[in-house]
Amino acid sequence: MIAWGFEELFLKEAISKLKSLTLFLINSLTGIFFQLIIIFIFFSGEVYLLTGENLLYALLAALVAFIGYFFFYLALERQELSLISSLDESWIIVAVLIGVFFFGETLGFLHIASILAVLFGAFLISVNMADLKKLSLISGSGYEFVAVLFVGMSVPIEKFLIHKIGEANTIFYLGIFTIPLVFAAKIIMRGKFVRPNWKLLKIGIASGLADGIAFVLYLLALKGSEVSVVSPIVASSLLVSIFLAKIYLREKMTKKEVAGALLIFIGVIVLSTLVPS
Repeated sequence: MIAWGFEELFLKEAISKLKSLTLFLINSLTGIFFQLIIIFIFFSGEVYLLTGENLLYALLAALVAFIGYFFFYLALERQELSLISSLDESWIIVAVLIGVFFFGETLGFLHIASILAVLFGAFLISVNMADLKKLSLISGSGYEFVAVLFVGMSVPIEKFLIHKIGEANTIFYLGIFTIPLVFAAKIIMRGKFVRPNWKLLKIGIASGLADGIAFVLYLLALKGSEVSVVSPIVASSLLVSIFLAKIYLREKMTKKEVAGALLIFIGVIVLSTLVPS
């Protein structure tokens, strides 16, 4: 939770100058390097060559997660960290709906009330009330919608993958597949990598290190716990990122946006505790 909160702060600090592709590449390379060190120290005998359907599952998991997180970066380019971080927590709705439609879980009153709270909270922080008649959404909300959708799908896929191939292989292959996806995105979006100065490079490396630490701990927790247990801890990074943004980036939130952020946070916490194990 704390590590991802710091990562988001570092991302916002550097992304306006480095842009999404460059910062994502630095972040990914740093995080993967850290993850490989962890694997070789603690799980050296558990990594093996994937073939057949397991390889396809790993590639699918990497692709879905990449789309979700890369679009989060695109949204960060266009909006304040506190707003995007709040809206980003709505991914848990997607995870719950997957549980309902594909795993036969049922929704009670509190489940529905929590989903509505998250949706209304997202509305409060993402819609410019002054321009509501023009249906004018804040910059970055379209990218954030894609991010929420794919990050929400990635969680149950990663949970499934961990049980298929183990946490060490999941960490290793998700990292390895991410790098070529960054270069593929560069070609598809016709983007360019920006040469960072030393200060921006250090910030990018710091964001990657925080992400690497958080991701390893998240997957290890996902191995021994249900998604409904791990999810609220991950979602709590919202408060860390908002708190850090207000202190270090001097971002301001209106009362409406604060209320929306609180509704999202309360909603995802209640949803996570109510999802049947």
